[in-house]
Amino acid sequence: MSITMVMASEDVCLPTIGALAEDLKNAIAPDATVRLDLSGAASPDLSVIQLVQAARVHAAAAGCDFALSAPADATLHALLTRAAFLPASVDDTQFWLHGDTAQ
Repeated sequence: MSITMVMASEDVCLPTIGALAEDLKNAIAPDATVRLDLSGAASPDLSVIQLVQAARVHAAAAGCDFALSAPADATLHALLTRAAFLPASVDDTQFWLHGDTAQ
């Protein structure tokens, strides 16, 4: 089984989100395994969270194994908290934090 890695650029935010959206759209397919690497995103904004949430729904509908390559870092964690995505359901905690609620 091969894993498709999708990498977010350092400047991913609303003005540049289209490139990441296109990469995710091309990667998500039935029976595919896709990992999204957000570690390079220096200052993500709400558009990143919205895109990732939409990609989760799209991947689930397509039967695609979609996950983050690593738990949300401190910057993304703070954004998720400000946007009221955290604290979250067990599924959301598993997705965003890889189950680690101690962050």
